[in-house]
Amino acid sequence: MTTPVDKTHNWKQTLRAQGLRVTPSTLATLECLEHASQAISHDDLTQQLGGKAPDRVTLYRILERLMQVGLVQRYTDSSRTQRFALTERAAIGLFECDSCHHVIPIQQDPALKAAIELVKSHLSGHGMTEQEITLSSHGICQDCNRSGNK
Repeated sequence: MTTPVDKTHNWKQTLRAQGLRVTPSTLATLECLEHASQAISHDDLTQQLGGKAPDRVTLYRILERLMQVGLVQRYTDSSRTQRFALTERAAIGLFECDSCHHVIPIQQDPALKAAIELVKSHLSGHGMTEQEITLSSHGICQDCNRSGNK
């Protein structure tokens, strides 16, 4: 969701610290997400991993485990496609253009983070425990507004 990084993270150490097994498929998945310029779908991950790609179910399980320990964040767009990004580089949410369907990350911002904390507090005050809060916005992007594609 942000610019790709040049330096490769020590994923083996990170996985061990989280109590996860270090497998070639998990390492390849993390490296792919590390070098992605934005959140990517399961199918995009499979395509980018090429010969290193595990089967479909295994990749979902890897992503689920990485989300459970907070290394990866999931977003769902309007077509209900799940997209994944590293949590440390993830945006706070997504804006999807209803005209061109371009998905644009909503960057981290203290005011937005405070708003999400307010929602968590509200839910907690009503006896609910949130598992995930995703900021998703839809409308017309800047380019479509300029070109009149509404």
